[in-house]
Amino acid sequence: MWCGKLHDYNKAFDRLTVKTERPQKRFEDLNFFNVTSADDPILPDLLQSDPTVTVIATDHVLACLITAARSVYSWDIIVSKVGGKLIFDKRDGSQVDFLSCNETAQDPPNADDPLSINAPIKLGQEASCINQNFSQMVLDQDRAPQEMEHPNPFEDEEDSSVASGAYRYRKITLPGNPKATSDFEQNPVSLIVRTEVNCKMPGSEKHLVSVKALNEFDPKPAYNWRLHLESQRGACLATELKNNAFKLGRWTAQAILAGCETMKIGYVSRQQASDPWSHSILGVQTYAVDGFAEQIGLTRNNMFGIVRNMIDLVMTWDDGKYLMLKDPTKSVLRIHEVPWETFLEADEDEEEEEEEQELDEDGNVIQAQPVAPAIRTT
Repeated sequence: MWCGKLHDYNKAFDRLTVKTERPQKRFEDLNFFNVTSADDPILPDLLQSDPTVTVIATDHVLACLITAARSVYSWDIIVSKVGGKLIFDKRDGSQVDFLSCNETAQDPPNADDPLSINAPIKLGQEASCINQNFSQMVLDQDRAPQEMEHPNPFEDEEDSSVASGAYRYRKITLPGNPKATSDFEQNPVSLIVRTEVNCKMPGSEKHLVSVKALNEFDPKPAYNWRLHLESQRGACLATELKNNAFKLGRWTAQAILAGCETMKIGYVSRQQASDPWSHSILGVQTYAVDGFAEQIGLTRNNMFGIVRNMIDLVMTWDDGKYLMLKDPTKSVLRIHEVPWETFLEADEDEEEEEEEQELDEDGNVIQAQPVAPAIRTT
C-alpha cells in the first residue's frame, strides 16, 4: 500500500561542488511526521484485519534494532504483546526520533554542557532538522509529483502543508527455522512495516530514492569538507563511516526496508561554526543501496535474522508491555516488563522493573547471565 506523493529528484544537486555550494533552505511551514506504530491510522487496522500478520512496526524502530550493535548512546523501544500479536513502537519524543552526530567518533561531542550548541542533544536536533530540510530541497518542484493510491495518512484536511514524500506499507514474510524446537519458530512470520520513500529518479516510477544528509558542525583547520571533499571524497566517506556508524547503518536499513534502489547522501556544513541555524550544501553523492550495505557490512540475512530473533524471543513471554533499553556502555539490549499504563500517564517514574535479559548484537539471549524465561513485574 502506498500513501502520499513522490516528486522527482532534482539532478542539479548531483553537480554541486564546494565552489558552487548552495545555502540550505528551511521549510518551517511544512509538517514532518514520525508517528508511532500504535497511533498510525493504518497499521493497527491491518494487524486486526489480516489474520496472517503477526507484527507491525515502523522502519525507524526496526532500523534501530537492526543496527543496535553499532550504537553508543542509550535509547529505548516499546514492544507490546496482545493476543499473540506484537507491536514494536517508540515513545513520542524519544531518542529514536532524532539523529546522532559523531556518536561513534574517537572524540565524540562533549555532554558536560547540555546548553552548548555542540552538545549531543543539540547536535541531534540540528542533524534531524537538516535532514528534513534537505529531503525537501532536492526535489524537482517544477514537475508534478506522482500521486499515490492513497493520500498522506497524517495530513489534516484543514492544513495541507505537509512535507512531500511517500509512505509504503510493506508486508514482509520472515522464514522459519526447520530445526527450531517450537512450532512458532519453525513457521514463517509476516510483519507489516511502514517505510518512507523520499523521491524517485526522473523518468522512472520504480527507481525509488532515499535522501539523507551528513552534517559538519566543527570543521578543523587540518580537516574539513570545504578543503577535502572534492579531492578526497573516499576519505571523507570513510571518516563518516567511522564517526557515524550507527546513523549510516540506520539509513541503510531503512532504505532496504523501503525497497529503495538508490541513496543520495548530502554533505551539509555550517556556514559559520558558531551558527547552528545556517547551513550550506557542499555536495551530494550517489550510492546503490545494496552496494553501500555491503560496504558497511550490513546484509539482508543478518537484518531480518535479527528481527526474527527479537520476535521469537518476545513471543515466548506472556501478553504485556516490554521496554527494550539500549545499554549506553556496551552492545547489549536490556529488556524489562513494565505496566500497561507506563508512558501513557504523566507520572512515569513509578513503573517497576524487576528481572531483565540481555541480548547480543544478533538478538540472542546472552546465556552467561541467569534469567527467567519471562520477565515479570510485581
